[in-house]
Amino acid sequence: MREGEYMLNVLLLHISVAFFFLFFSINCQCHPLDPLTPNEINQIRVIIQKSHLSSLSNVTFHIVDLDEPEKNDVLHWLSLHKSNNAFFPYRRARVVVRASGESHEVTIDLATSSIISQKLYTGHGFPPFTLNEIIRSSSLTLSRRKFQDSISRRGLNISEVSFIPLSVGWYGQITTRRVLSVPCFYRGGASNFWARPIEGITTLVDVDSMKIIKYVDRFRAPLPEAKDAGFNSSSQGSVTCNDTQPSRINIQGNEVEWANWKFHVGFNNRAGIIISTASIFDAARNEYRRVLNRGHVSEIFVPYMDPTFEWYYRTFMDVGEFGFGRSASTLVQSVDCPNNAVYMDGYMADSEGQVVQVPRAICIFERYAGDAAWRHTEIGVPGTLNTKGQKEVNLVIRMVTTVGDYDYILDWEFKQSGSIKVGASLTGIMEMKAKTQLH
Repeated sequence: MREGEYMLNVLLLHISVAFFFLFFSINCQCHPLDPLTPNEINQIRVIIQKSHLSSLSNVTFHIVDLDEPEKNDVLHWLSLHKSNNAFFPYRRARVVVRASGESHEVTIDLATSSIISQKLYTGHGFPPFTLNEIIRSSSLTLSRRKFQDSISRRGLNISEVSFIPLSVGWYGQITTRRVLSVPCFYRGGASNFWARPIEGITTLVDVDSMKIIKYVDRFRAPLPEAKDAGFNSSSQGSVTCNDTQPSRINIQGNEVEWANWKFHVGFNNRAGIIISTASIFDAARNEYRRVLNRGHVSEIFVPYMDPTFEWYYRTFMDVGEFGFGRSASTLVQSVDCPNNAVYMDGYMADSEGQVVQVPRAICIFERYAGDAAWRHTEIGVPGTLNTKGQKEVNLVIRMVTTVGDYDYILDWEFKQSGSIKVGASLTGIMEMKAKTQLH
């Protein structure tokens, strides 16, 4: 080998080694509970595409999330990291893909870009539906000749029809198909189509084969009028939220420090906000005390409890079936959050493994509602009236998720007294059911 070629090879070796350590550091220097980054989501898509799964038909991504490390590993890292910036030894992702009509659970090592475990899921249930499957089910129903005839017989304009495909529930029976029911609504000049259901039509779609397996036009009901069916917000003049200044919120990546609290804020497509490793400073001990290891919304069950054929199946699991992170709304300043809020974006993967960004998915702000954290008026000293106290300023972590006509507002409120208050508020608009009025 000539001297020039030898020096070139040595140089390339040094560059390769340097790149490896840089890549390893970039992937491991983050907090072990940080959500997957856009680069990691892209990396996961490429790994799946290069695996044997790509040879199967209809490969779709349903879950792409961080495979969270064990609690003891995280706590050990936290104890070392604060003194010497230690690297976490591994970072993995949990992926659920559908291929050839089957569900595959895959664990990926992001440091080595390799699949370290894979199994075929054979239990009850299916992964959540993707947005692409919901859109295709709507388009399939719209193109059905029988459906077009049903709309025509009602004297309606087919171009004014909207669809909201829904899960069909599970009642203990053996299920072999992933099925969506596709109810329809009529806009006809109204912004709120939820108030104008087209009753009597039932369409069931086998999502894997993307075929209609049942179509029933059972009856007709009066269509509610478009008048007063819209929804608009009224002006509130110059009303503003209370802004606390200056802000004491310190955010480094996904780690938040405020007053006597420190914790980690995560985000995934199922739960939305995830609060982890929350600790409060104990001045008497001069150390932080762990309060909460991991907190998130587990499930919200929405049973409509209407026994009729067109409504009985509406028993939704809004977190598991639709995903609170997947349905997260971009927060609007002065509507969802006050002017002193800071924001975090959310990232997830779509059905093709591509990155989807939710801008301003989470807001963080200090809130003062005029309450006292503590107060006392002392009258026991002759000739004096001594009143002391402190206003209660809390820290709020908020997200809003819109599932159909429901808007959920989720708050994690940290109090300086050491308590954590979790709030779940429901707003949105009402879905109507058309009925024949009997006199």
